[in-house]
Amino acid sequence: MPVPFEALLPYVIMTGMFAVSGTGLAFIKTWQNEGKRPRYSIDQWDKQSII
Repeated sequence: MPVPFEALLPYVIMTGMFAVSGTGLAFIKTWQNEGKRPRYSIDQWDKQSII
């Protein structure tokens, strides 16, 4: 017995919202870092260079 597409619409909407929010957050992080990728696990040398 096939599954009606109306039953899958909430899952499609939730997946779409996760994709939109993830893309938006990635864009904001890149925009705040002047177009460069965000840096993780900054070592002590980089931390003292920021100040």
